[in-house]
Amino acid sequence: MVKNRMQKNIKKNKFNFAIIYGSTRKNRLGIRFVNYLEKQIKLKGHNPYIVDPLKAKLPLLDKRFLEYKKSNVPKNIKKIHNILQKSNAFIVVSAEYNHMPPPALINIFNYYYSEFNRKPSCVCTYSSGDFAGIRVQSPLRAMLSQLGCPPIKFGMFQPNVSNFFNEKSIPSNKKDAEIRFNVFFDELLWYTKKFNS
Repeated sequence: MVKNRMQKNIKKNKFNFAIIYGSTRKNRLGIRFVNYLEKQIKLKGHNPYIVDPLKAKLPLLDKRFLEYKKSNVPKNIKKIHNILQKSNAFIVVSAEYNHMPPPALINIFNYYYSEFNRKPSCVCTYSSGDFAGIRVQSPLRAMLSQLGCPPIKFGMFQPNVSNFFNEKSIPSNKKDAEIRFNVFFDELLWYTKKFNS
């Protein structure tokens, strides 16, 4: 009863979710996963915003957002700031590079700070093989905690990403994907509601 009442109250609110993606590689596969998450969040009645380093083309960090004069902030840096600032929660989508997050993903985090504060987050990882990028989850969780956006315990972890999602981001097993999405997203939504109450 209490859980059902909580879920009804959550549905009354529309939240903004930033999906922060880490890959800049050609022929990247994780974007299929990202697009699936975006679609599912929209179906839940919320607003997803993708932060894509390939499109943003952020240079290696020289000056953080707060170090710029307001009139001199480059458009690409300002655009990501605006997305992060208005977001109520964050979903980080990452592959694993030598047990660590991709450099482009870390570079995004290094540009910003207060935008993340006191907002929930979660980690979703993937791989082309069988292990779903599990080793990158711990360093990402540590980084998110340091930024002030504590990660929830759940996430969606996708092995064999190119076989599971086709080029249109349609999963080969829709029921399985939906169940796994709902497990982490319902939890993230619960925390988002609490952080915004």
